[in-house]
Amino acid sequence: MLTRKDTFGIHTYEVDAFGTLTLPALSGFMGEIAGAHASELGVGLETLMPKGFTWVLARQRIENPVPVRLGETIEIETWPAGLDRLAALRDFVVRRPDGTEVARASTQWFVLDLATRRPVRPEEVLDPRFPRPLTPPVVTPPGKLPALTHWEFQKRFHVRYGDIDLNLHVTNTSYVTWAQEAIPREVWQASRLATVEVSFLAECLYGSAILSRHARTGEGTFAHAIVREEDEKELARLATTWVKREG
Repeated sequence: MLTRKDTFGIHTYEVDAFGTLTLPALSGFMGEIAGAHASELGVGLETLMPKGFTWVLARQRIENPVPVRLGETIEIETWPAGLDRLAALRDFVVRRPDGTEVARASTQWFVLDLATRRPVRPEEVLDPRFPRPLTPPVVTPPGKLPALTHWEFQKRFHVRYGDIDLNLHVTNTSYVTWAQEAIPREVWQASRLATVEVSFLAECLYGSAILSRHARTGEGTFAHAIVREEDEKELARLATTWVKREG
């Protein structure tokens, strides 16, 4: 029960125009297995929400060096990786059926008080038997991603019903999608998103208008900011790395 493994098939609605699994879809798989494992450990939403708490993703880093194609099957393994102040840590490794590793990720989660919308110390809510660390597969640099003070381009969106999750705010995968949508077309056509790191800074609700901004930071690398238009509130910072498409 310390770890959980689930298998996922790759469908047409989870790949891009080039038949490659998207990182928002992979992130969705990870959220699915994380929720199932939390329930298995007695700390799922069905346990926390009646007590006035919920889980929210605070930070995420996904590394996907090997592309996953339409029709493939992957196995995701996840485990709780201990506590870091206000954050509960959870890690992931993704493999093909033959054992080839294709991706890995580390995440940081807050236990949010639904009344105050503020995080509480996870040890106040989690069972003291909650599993403790294994070796992390991805090392996330300390501190927040740097603020984007100047940008080359921005794109505007409205939050849709489809962006809203069980916590009634924008789901984490939408932020990655918004960042990706602002990338220049020539980059998107020639490259695939191979690494994404996200710091989630504030909640966003239905009805808001969103500005997705980016600036190049190097060859195939970008810094991003997701900003709420009405008050210029910064909602998330992202760093992405794009690599040449194979084949």
